[in-house]
Amino acid sequence: MRVYAGNQRNESVKINIKDTGIPKGLIDITNQLPDPSKVDTTSDFILYFPRGKFIYMTGLVLLAAWRKALPAGVKVRVDDTGCSSEAQSFLTNTGFREVIDTGHEAPSVQKRIGRVPLQPITNQFSKEATVNEIVSIFDEYSGHVENNEPFKVMVSELCENVLTHSEATSPGYVCARVLTHTETVEIAIADSGVGIHQSYLKGTNEDVKKRLEKGASALELALDGLNSSKPIAPSGSLRSYYGFGLLVTRRLVEENRGQIFLMSGSKSLYLNHFTRHADNLRKPYGGTFVGIVLDLNNPLPLEEIYEKATEEYTGYTDHQENRSVTSAKTPTQQQTEELAGSEIVTRQAVDADEKQQQTKKIELRHYGTELLTRDAGTAIRADVAGYLAAGNTVEVSLDDVTDITPSVADEAFAKLAQIVGQDV
Repeated sequence: MRVYAGNQRNESVKINIKDTGIPKGLIDITNQLPDPSKVDTTSDFILYFPRGKFIYMTGLVLLAAWRKALPAGVKVRVDDTGCSSEAQSFLTNTGFREVIDTGHEAPSVQKRIGRVPLQPITNQFSKEATVNEIVSIFDEYSGHVENNEPFKVMVSELCENVLTHSEATSPGYVCARVLTHTETVEIAIADSGVGIHQSYLKGTNEDVKKRLEKGASALELALDGLNSSKPIAPSGSLRSYYGFGLLVTRRLVEENRGQIFLMSGSKSLYLNHFTRHADNLRKPYGGTFVGIVLDLNNPLPLEEIYEKATEEYTGYTDHQENRSVTSAKTPTQQQTEELAGSEIVTRQAVDADEKQQQTKKIELRHYGTELLTRDAGTAIRADVAGYLAAGNTVEVSLDDVTDITPSVADEAFAKLAQIVGQDV
């Protein structure tokens, strides 16, 4: 047995998992992991967990996403023989051992009190089910938060990135738990997709591309809310959004005095309250990892954070002068359900000042002529919310759209109404 230095047939490669916390542990793990695209199909890896180390779920999510990106035939097993019985049980009860040792996509373990085990994000159904589970443990331990909808939207947006940006056959993974001894919530999401930098390069936001050419950090841009596409994309394409979910997350972490660790490509970025620290990885991570730690003893003003983040995000999507948010009518649930057979027009409450506001027309054909999945609804919702927040009247056109599902309408308009309110 040897520590990894290259692939050789029929020889076990030992990877020492000394630390699984953020940021140090994740960086150390990433610097050891071989690139899945360069691994021989006869390779054999051992993930060794030493004695006396506290195991965080953040590291387990990263390892699960890496494991599923390996070629078929590669063997990986967990060696926890030196760990305590409690640590061994934890590796089993989180579903980690099953995913690693058997290569199964989803573990068979069930949710335990205060914990959501490793969950693969493979489709909208699995994403929504997992988000609901995470929100349930959040509700269980954060009783002072009256409305969990912004928190749910934040987690949903981050998980949506796995589906929208992964461009890989292997699933992304997410997990969450409450650490009762420290009264913190730990959430981690990892995928093995194209990564944030490549997503920006493949997008249509030329301003972002110019910033990257001048040396800007893709991770910094993402945390600051810059998206990878313009508000109006080429016909027949779906825009991909890196930015909004991370912007809300950053705001939440800052207000909560929490932590967020972002890793993608050759870069990592650690935010502890307002302090940022960037690192270069010795070995690039082919995907995206997001780890979040929230302190349940500190305030979580979710509604205020989401409202402020929406206003900040608007400045990036609309490319106009900052204007104060004014009242606008959003579609009701009944109107949303009628979207497939009619054109929806959202208008501001009529008074002398609002009549002067500009009307923005959003043509749904720019998101695809067949709108069938919720990722299309997510993109539509982001644009409509941005224009409304800027004080505009929004006209939504269904011209040239041949099909739209109720789930798209729900994601685009019903969720928007929940977020900004029926009377906004």
